[in-house]
Amino acid sequence: MSDRLLRCCLAAASLTLGLGAAGWSGAADWPNHLGPTQDAVSSETGLLTSWPEAGPPEQWRHDIGIGFAGVAVADGKVFLNDRQPNTADILRVFDLDSGEELWQYKYEARGRVNFPGSRSTPTVTDTHVYLTGALGHVTAVNRKTHEPDWAYNIYDDYPTPGNVFGYSPSPMLVDGLLLLSPTVEGQPVTIAVDPKTGEKVWESEAPIAATAHSHHTPVVRTIAGVRAIAARDRTHIYFLDIKTGKTIWKHEVYEVRGGPHVTIPPITVMPGQDKHVFVSNGYEDGSLMLEVTAGEAEGQFNIKELYRIRPGGQVHPPLYHDGHFYMNMNENANLRGRNPDGGLACIEAKTGELKWHTKNDPNLNHGAITLVDGRIIAFDGNSGEVLLIKPNPEKFEVISKFLAITPKRSGNNAWSPIVVSNGRMIVRDHQQIVCYDLRQEATN
Repeated sequence: MSDRLLRCCLAAASLTLGLGAAGWSGAADWPNHLGPTQDAVSSETGLLTSWPEAGPPEQWRHDIGIGFAGVAVADGKVFLNDRQPNTADILRVFDLDSGEELWQYKYEARGRVNFPGSRSTPTVTDTHVYLTGALGHVTAVNRKTHEPDWAYNIYDDYPTPGNVFGYSPSPMLVDGLLLLSPTVEGQPVTIAVDPKTGEKVWESEAPIAATAHSHHTPVVRTIAGVRAIAARDRTHIYFLDIKTGKTIWKHEVYEVRGGPHVTIPPITVMPGQDKHVFVSNGYEDGSLMLEVTAGEAEGQFNIKELYRIRPGGQVHPPLYHDGHFYMNMNENANLRGRNPDGGLACIEAKTGELKWHTKNDPNLNHGAITLVDGRIIAFDGNSGEVLLIKPNPEKFEVISKFLAITPKRSGNNAWSPIVVSNGRMIVRDHQQIVCYDLRQEATN
């Protein structure tokens, strides 16, 4: 980044960062958007296999501002990117066990966006918390001093005229680089900055090709034996070299169409079958399965579309389990029961066959789903219920459910990711954040 953008930069030599996996304090932590594997899958085991009628034990809850931001969990602390309406962004840090608010960092961020509130999940290392705000602010907060070591606004370098939804991608740390995402046609689909200084290291040669804004968070995936960055815009998937940002391959998955489109879900790569890539989106784009294989020449890849289906998920990634995808396939066209094609769905991965979908019973709104210990946890973004679901391709099977948060307004639209970390489950809506204890000894 240019020097004029740096607002609080300290000497790089004074910073000692824990980067990549080494910066995460434990395998049970959830240090960034969609968890340590960046796919909404938790590695936790030994949790409650069913819940009491009133739900698992509540550990703590807090009132918070309106928003969609998820939380990060590291070192026994919960990190939330909160927002004071139209005025400021606030990093709030809670103790995971007690819920006590330990400290916060607040900076001025005046302005409005449609669907107001916070957007992105922090990324946490041993030494820093990286934040992106709804108005484009990027900040590296020092965990020891509780002050920023550097900060700037991404919109200064990558303006976003007409971007009424604000800035939504979460920062993502990989191999000593902090990945960020410009959002407008013609801008690079991903940039990488030095997490010590905020200075730009590279910008992808692949530009955003769509005619609408992208709010996609880049993730790391291994496809056809190659580990790289998977990024998206409205029409394409881009597979980018981590060190340079150069395009390894790209593929057009959707045609350009008019109207406002916001691309959010990352691609899903089938575990143990890294040549199979599942792509989904809302706005009636649907979903498709790609087969990616290495070609005869070095650096060459063959990409084949195996099938394409109508159901798609607009906000959260589908979950793969035992040969099937489980997906909240709500999108604007069927949200709140406008037609009977929404709800949670089970799709056979090999063929794309729709095995079942819940339609409006339950509809789930754009609520999140998470896979943990062989079960699915789903949050109903309208009612505030949390459901524990057995993955079953034959039928929709609820093991337990309870009301986690009572909505205080109609059209709740609670779309934040669910977090399961260190035996706890954390959910939020636009008024409250709640922590539940899922450990088996919690009910003994």
